[in-house]
Amino acid sequence: MAQKTVMHKGYHGTIEVNTKDYSLFGTILFIDEEITYSGQSFAEFEENFRKGVEDHIQLCKEKGQDPPFSE
Repeated sequence: MAQKTVMHKGYHGTIEVNTKDYSLFGTILFIDEEITYSGQSFAEFEENFRKGVEDHIQLCKEKGQDPPFSE
């Protein structure tokens, strides 16, 4: 059975398929910012999702805010 979301450090992201070129894309859920990611393969897609989460965590820290989810 296929997962409907990806997860990393408490963050969830959507998995969508572009049927024109069969690439994958998604958005991190349950945060105020709109952070998207994509990939031509699931490995690339998941890597970009994880990078988006890490970038969001780093940005929160730079702003002096606690990230919304814990590890």
